[in-house]
Amino acid sequence: MTKTASAPYAHSEKSSLTRGTEWLVALAPMLIWSVYMFGARVITLCALSGGLSLIFDFLVRRFLFKYPIKSSVDIMAAVYGILAAFSMPVAVPLWIPMISAILVVIAKNIRVIFKKRLFNPFVFSAAVLNLLFGAKMTLYTRPFAYFSAFSFSIDEKLISGYRVISPLQYMADGSVYEDGIFAQLYGFASGNIGEIAIFAMILSLIWLCIRKEADWKNTVAYLVPVFLLALCFPSDDAESTYYAFAFLFSGAFVFLSVFATSESCTTPMTKSGKLIFSLLCGIITFALRKLHGGIEWGYYAVLLMNIIAPLIEIATKPKLSKAKKDK
Repeated sequence: MTKTASAPYAHSEKSSLTRGTEWLVALAPMLIWSVYMFGARVITLCALSGGLSLIFDFLVRRFLFKYPIKSSVDIMAAVYGILAAFSMPVAVPLWIPMISAILVVIAKNIRVIFKKRLFNPFVFSAAVLNLLFGAKMTLYTRPFAYFSAFSFSIDEKLISGYRVISPLQYMADGSVYEDGIFAQLYGFASGNIGEIAIFAMILSLIWLCIRKEADWKNTVAYLVPVFLLALCFPSDDAESTYYAFAFLFSGAFVFLSVFATSESCTTPMTKSGKLIFSLLCGIITFALRKLHGGIEWGYYAVLLMNIIAPLIEIATKPKLSKAKKDK
């Protein structure tokens, strides 16, 4: 296999097709469970965002960057598109994943320093959509409230009958999710498509680690400091351990710890650099949530760390000894 510079692991011997297939397999548990929880509209959103991301990325690579036809197809574009769809609630209108695909392709093809991708594509899409269309991106509905798979938009009166508060929104005023942490762990909570079932994300992480596409240490470096900080600074009316788990399982903490820390083009290449990247992402997100809850600050924390990632990589890159330099 030839090395591919556009795939998530720029120095891997795997082809982009092999890598993209492995990532699609990793997303399968979350997709299957989300369809069970929210219905066939999940498939429509993922197909639109993932499929259009693949098509738009092909057009950009083929006609703007003049890649050969064979090299213009990068399955990872579809992976990023599906991950972007996972960051949406199921009730969003279908133009949202269409815009998401455009944002994914923009972020995927922007390279600034050393031809290194500047922003994680699916995180960039989620952050921009939440910034521009916050009301649409927080249309949380209860599980098993199935909506039409092909309706361009869901009637607001219908949505209002199924609207619920997400675990992250509960955390905004220091409360914890009333249905408990097991509802979050097993996916019976409200929220975005891909963020509700922690157990499904754990299965994805195990697969990515087996295929050497992720390192569980980075996920741990992201989550453990958050858990410890939540233990130290719980809300006044919640038991500290329960609060810490509820805080950890709300929003996109686990989602980002599994998928955002595994994207090599926007994280440091060194192992120590990746750990530092993950650690700071978690701490920054925790601080922002405590200061102003109710918003998923994790996306913005990751984008900030994407910008800083090249500096972390330089700082953690092994230095050659003077003797070796002389040789």
